Amino acid sequence: MLRAFLVHLVRNISRSGRGKMSNSPKVYLCNDENGEGSQPASFEQCCLTHLRCKGNRMDVGYKYQNGKLEVYPSAQGVRLEHPTGCPCRFLTATDIASLSSARTQGVGVGVSVILQSSDNRVLLTRRAKHMRTFPSVWVPPGGHIEQGETLLKGCLRELKEETGLNFTEDDINFTTLGLWESVYPPLISMGLPKRHHIVVYLLALANEDSRTLQQRLKFHPDEVDAITWLDEYMATDVASSDDYGQSRKVPQRYFEAQVQRDNGLEIVKLPLSILMAVLPPAPGVDCERLSSGTKFALRQWLKALYTPPEGGMERGDSLETVFLTITKKGHQPEKSPFWSE
Repeated sequence: MLRAFLVHLVRNISRSGRGKMSNSPKVYLCNDENGEGSQPASFEQCCLTHLRCKGNRMDVGYKYQNGKLEVYPSAQGVRLEHPTGCPCRFLTATDIASLSSARTQGVGVGVSVILQSSDNRVLLTRRAKHMRTFPSVWVPPGGHIEQGETLLKGCLRELKEETGLNFTEDDINFTTLGLWESVYPPLISMGLPKRHHIVVYLLALANEDSRTLQQRLKFHPDEVDAITWLDEYMATDVASSDDYGQSRKVPQRYFEAQVQRDNGLEIVKLPLSILMAVLPPAPGVDCERLSSGTKFALRQWLKALYTPPEGGMERGDSLETVFLTITKKGHQPEKSPFWSE
């Protein structure tokens, strides 16, 4: 018992220290792919604002090497996005002065994996309620990149640590879904920023179905206390809801999750409405929900599932019709409602 406790303690100390060291991987913002004007991203400044984006999304290119994630504007790149209420856009001079030591952290690098099974389901995990950031929030497996790791190696390590699923880079096909600027707490009304990252969302295509992968799962209870596999129909309802989960008026549905209880694992059905909201119902009230970055990643995943038609698709072109048809059981839609976003 003592040995197990000490192993558990050392593991937690090791993991809690990630991202705090001065030599941990950081984000650098550049003017172009050649690295012109490259400078470390400031902890207190919104990265999109630094890149001269006045909205909440833009297309960027990126490259990661030697502990530096360089991000630069590129019309041929991937989507970089953040929530409408990005806290770093609303900091006052007094707020920034109050950040003190946090300002020396810079912007960290994170990676998260949307693991897609061969039967088109994706894996989500619920962070344990004692976690210091995003407690009881549903996210894909992921975390910090450690010094010396590539994005893929960090992704596979986090996947193994959190779920027990062990893959090599040759086992899975990886593509980039997009980049997300993540700040915690997610609202300025919940307190000043404590964490600031750019998260690279990767899509990993597994060769096994969700039932087979489920049998291999062995999640770490200190980090994850529940898991679920979402199909494309439930993912569409989730991804098309607003930040409070109220814009899509659909009948209450339930998703099946494997939950860690005091007496072991239990299969339960949870309301899908939990995953439709990404913000707490009131300032200062944290609750079980989906992370805003995860909703972004699900939208990007739904885009990737279907080949866009010639000439693209405008949002006004039968968007609601697509929402309805995509959720009909057994129907394989030819269009994704998220291409225009």
